[in-house]
Amino acid sequence: MPITSVSAFTRLSVFAGWTMALAGCSTADYAQPINTFAEATTAAESALIQLDRMATDEYTAFLSQRARTDLSLAVIADSGECEIGSERCRIVIVDPNNRARNQAFPPDPLLGNMVVLMGGARAYAQNLAALVADDTAAKAEAHVNAALGSIETLANTVDTLDKKGAKTIPSFATPAGAAVNWVLGQYVERIKLAGLKRATAEADPVIARMAALFRQAAVFGSDLQREQLTQRFQTRIDAYQDQRASEANLNAAVDAARTYDAFLQTQPGETFLGLAESHAALTGALHNADASWPQAIGKIRKFAAEAQRLAKIVQDLAPLLEKK
Repeated sequence: MPITSVSAFTRLSVFAGWTMALAGCSTADYAQPINTFAEATTAAESALIQLDRMATDEYTAFLSQRARTDLSLAVIADSGECEIGSERCRIVIVDPNNRARNQAFPPDPLLGNMVVLMGGARAYAQNLAALVADDTAAKAEAHVNAALGSIETLANTVDTLDKKGAKTIPSFATPAGAAVNWVLGQYVERIKLAGLKRATAEADPVIARMAALFRQAAVFGSDLQREQLTQRFQTRIDAYQDQRASEANLNAAVDAARTYDAFLQTQPGETFLGLAESHAALTGALHNADASWPQAIGKIRKFAAEAQRLAKIVQDLAPLLEKK
C-alpha cells in the first residue's frame, strides 16, 4: 500500500476517533449553559456588592448612634494599638457589662467574605465563557489556564477561611501532535472540551465548599447586628402607638418593618447553594455523555433566577433606606 494511502487512512482514523469522542458533547450543547452560568455569577456578585454596602452602612450608622448616645459605652483604641511603635490604630466600642458586644468602629464589611468568593466565582465563570468563544488552540489554552488560576485563587481563599493549607493547581497543556493539525476546527473543539472538563473538575469541590461555608449565612449574623433593625422598628411602631391618628408615623413603622423583612429575606446562603448546584450539574453534563443537558440547564436557570431574586430585593431596599 502506498505511503500516502496509509497516511490518509491514519488521518481518517484519528478524525473518526475525535468525532466519536466529541459526539456526546459539542459547542452546541455547552455554549448556552456556560454563558448563562457566567451571567448569573456576575449578577449574583453585583447584588452581593450592593447588599454588602447597604448592610454595612446601616450597621455603621447604628454603631455611631450607640457610641454618641449610650454613655455606658467606652470608645477607645483597640488593645495595644494607636501607640508609638504600633502597627495599627483602630477604634473599638466597648461595653463594660458585656465584652462579647465589643465592636470595631467602623465595622468591617458585613458580607466581605461572600463578596470576595463570589467575585472569584465570577472571574472563573467568565474565563469559561471566553473559552467557549475561542477559535484557536492558543486562545483556548490561555483561557483554560486563566480559569485554573481563578480556581486556585478561589481555593486558597476558601482554605484561608477554613484555616487549611494553600493549594496549587497544575496548568493545562495543549494536546500536541502533528496529525491533529490537518483538521484545525476539530482540534480546537477537542482542546476546548478537554479544558472545560479539567477546569470544572478542579472547581466543583471548591465551589461546593464555598456553599457549605455560607449555608446558614445571614446578612446580620449576630444579635448586635440585628438589634439595629429591631430597634428601628420598635421605635417607629411605638411612635405610631403614641399617635394613632398620624399617617406619617404609621408609614414610618411600615417602612421599618419592610426594611427588616427585606434583609431577612435576602438569604445569601441560598445564592451560594444555587451556584454550587448549578456548577455540579454543569460538571456532570460535561463529564458524562449520558448526563442530561436539559437538567443541567434547568439548574443553571434556577441559579440565575436566585441571583435575580436577590438583585430585586436589593433594588427594593434602596428607597426604603433612603427614607430613614
